[in-house]
Amino acid sequence: MKILILHRVNPPLQGFILLNLVYNQLVKSHSQEVLEIDLVLENGKNSTNVFYQEKWFKNIVFQPGFTDVWKRKKLTYDLILNLTQTPFSLLYYYFTKGKHKENLHWVKRKKLGMANDYDLESALAKKISYKISDNDSIPSMLPTINIEREKLDNTEKLIDWLLQSENLKPLSFSNYVFLYLDKNQETLMLEGIEKMIYAVLNQKKFKVLVVLEKGSKSKEEQPLMQRLKKIEDTNFFLNFIEYNDLYYLVKFAEKTILSITDSHYLNTIGEVKNWRVLYLDKKTLNRSEMNRAIERVNYHLKNL
Repeated sequence: MKILILHRVNPPLQGFILLNLVYNQLVKSHSQEVLEIDLVLENGKNSTNVFYQEKWFKNIVFQPGFTDVWKRKKLTYDLILNLTQTPFSLLYYYFTKGKHKENLHWVKRKKLGMANDYDLESALAKKISYKISDNDSIPSMLPTINIEREKLDNTEKLIDWLLQSENLKPLSFSNYVFLYLDKNQETLMLEGIEKMIYAVLNQKKFKVLVVLEKGSKSKEEQPLMQRLKKIEDTNFFLNFIEYNDLYYLVKFAEKTILSITDSHYLNTIGEVKNWRVLYLDKKTLNRSEMNRAIERVNYHLKNL
């Protein structure tokens, strides 16, 4: 069965959940057939994205031009799926020959009542799954995550070795809270982050590990880094502050009792894995929003 998927993604996350779920539904719905899936992405992609695998597709075209549209007129697909609504994708969709063609009409998030991109794309995937499946009901599916188990296990061993070299307990044997934050935080957010850290440390039974996302400013220009270095507590550790490798982040989020992050990417992985993650979806907080965020931290800690 020959299939063409037209899509547009915005690394590191937007559009990848939808593509992931649609691919998995195609494989499930046509399990008795050999699938040859071509993918046309109107823009580029991030090959390190955990929700995407090149091996799913027979041919991949990035940033196609009108010449590619014209050449593809010679092909006839059994199924064509358009997952985006840009003028170019619609042109591509109508010019390409297909025995069965489905166009996903995006609906505003508020209309679907979705709070975040993950829920929105899951709902959109379910909408188009009804169109490409013979079943009347489509069960909820989780996106698959492309993480090498052996590499993840080795990362945990290295983390534990580094912790033990500092006379600290391994991740699995202590109550660590993990913070992964953007280095270039807005000034209004810094006070809130600091208060969250102290809310954890004041419990006296939790340890705090911090990793900062790569930023454009140097260390000396980063107000967040300056504030963190002023925190003096035996349960507060900056040992891994520059360990930005994805496998470290995933292992910290997996093994610690609570993760606090402003990373949409890490939060989405946590949602799929059902980890306890407190997502700071705003880059700035007013006073009342800050208090509510700290209340959420305390709520999680009390219920651990």
